[in-house]
Amino acid sequence: MTPEIERPDGIPTDVATTLEGSSDAQLREIIHYAQQLLRAHPPLTDAIESRPDEDLVRIEDHGAYTIAAVERPDETGEDRGPFAYRVNWEPDIDGGEGKYRWHYLGRVYGEEDES
Repeated sequence: MTPEIERPDGIPTDVATTLEGSSDAQLREIIHYAQQLLRAHPPLTDAIESRPDEDLVRIEDHGAYTIAAVERPDETGEDRGPFAYRVNWEPDIDGGEGKYRWHYLGRVYGEEDES
């Protein structure tokens, strides 16, 4: 008797159905294939580069997205930063290369800024 296993929200129904109908040998091959795919895609933290006029000061990997903190060395005061962005990879819907999307989250406040 197979125990009930809850399907994660991020897995499409058709993929889950295919996996559930697979034999143990097929599942092992699927796992091997998925691991190869993961190795073929470097983590965002390895691929993200500074944008013009900004320096990366911190990168945090959160799986599907990355938090990047940047400073603007040519600016002064609060305009210098640091500023936080959520960065994620968005593939091109027409089969192109895709690109990184930077979503502004706000200024980063540290202990020295909280007076």
